[in-house]
Amino acid sequence: MQNLDLLIVSGASRGIGHQITLDLAHVSKSVLAIGSSEIICSQEFPENTIKLGLDFENFQDVESTIIKTVDLRSRLKIGVVLCASQIGEYGGVFESDLRSWNRLFKINVLGNLALLKAVINQMPMSTILRVAFFAGGGAAYAYPEFSGYAMSKVATVRATENIGLEFEQKGLNASIVAVAPGAVETEMLATVLAYGGVVKTKTDISEPVSFVRRFLLDEIPSQDLNGKFIHVRDNLCQILDESKNKPDLYKLRRIQ
Repeated sequence: MQNLDLLIVSGASRGIGHQITLDLAHVSKSVLAIGSSEIICSQEFPENTIKLGLDFENFQDVESTIIKTVDLRSRLKIGVVLCASQIGEYGGVFESDLRSWNRLFKINVLGNLALLKAVINQMPMSTILRVAFFAGGGAAYAYPEFSGYAMSKVATVRATENIGLEFEQKGLNASIVAVAPGAVETEMLATVLAYGGVVKTKTDISEPVSFVRRFLLDEIPSQDLNGKFIHVRDNLCQILDESKNKPDLYKLRRIQ
């Protein structure tokens, strides 16, 4: 196991992102916890944590602020966890205000990608990079009454696939996975249930936290999972074995 020189978590002010920040702080030399300004600044984190309030809808500001805040030149291993997300308004495509979809896309996709872009463009080629990008149920199956959210999460998975290929093309020791955490009891899940959503099986928050920990610290073959869409309960040995002969498995495409 190789500890992290730097851990960066977006969406660190609540839910899964908050728990990941607390859990992995002691295996990281330094931590950058990013969240909503009004929430993140009032919370307690370990001493090695820098708290940063950002509006992910303003993705241009996210990129420039990360560049100003973090010096990556001497970092040997970096873990990035992209949790910042909003579920948006209840209602399908015919009822929704598409301006709200635009806001969701900026926050859930472009804001997180701006953060990652700022990291990649600063870090040395020799840096080891592990990235967990949370995709959620909206990418795994149709989510008709939260259509804008589902759209943004599908984009998250495709972005993960594309970035994974770019990592390989650049010859980086880097791996990115899209993570489906299951139905964890967070404020977001409470919103879904309040509008009549149905959850068959709930997931304890320890499961996505444990998966991310193992992935970032290379306790599993993290680089072999590059570009894949993984549920925290997936059998990783099976995924790695099947992917050798069927590289399109566990990605966002139809398998014949």
